[in-house]
Amino acid sequence: MPTLYLLRHGNAGFGGPGQQDQDRALNPAGRQAAALVGRYLAQMPARLDLVLCSTAERTRQTWALVAAELDNPPQAEFDEALYLCSGAALQQRVRGLPQAADSVMIIGHNPGLYDTALFYSGGGDSDVIGQSLLDFPPAALVALQFDHPWAAASQQAGHLDFVVTPRDLVET
Repeated sequence: MPTLYLLRHGNAGFGGPGQQDQDRALNPAGRQAAALVGRYLAQMPARLDLVLCSTAERTRQTWALVAAELDNPPQAEFDEALYLCSGAALQQRVRGLPQAADSVMIIGHNPGLYDTALFYSGGGDSDVIGQSLLDFPPAALVALQFDHPWAAASQQAGHLDFVVTPRDLVET
């Protein structure tokens, strides 16, 4: 069953004068949140087959901190097209994922990740869906499962398995 993990980058600093948005780094809270998400993923039985990551510094750092917590993490593919990518473009990207990659994580930005989570959320616990509709904070992780290959991923075709935020992980 194909599973898509959508991970928003951790909290980033505001950057200095003349600094490009793409160059903003994680702040201490963002680094801590990314490590928490990594530890959470490390406890799951499923392993990632593929990671697609925006080229922004904050997404690269998020992945590095998550990967440091995992046994044998896959190499991430850094893609400039994922930087501030729209929901529609992300959905097209999902439909083009390799069939051999059963467990895929995309690390990126809002509103594209949020829009993609809402687009695919067609089944699952209504409380979990409601939670995802209300908030998609930095370092939030959403898991969607599909009954069909990636190429057939369509609106409301995903089962929203879980939404976890750094706040959830600190409270557990």
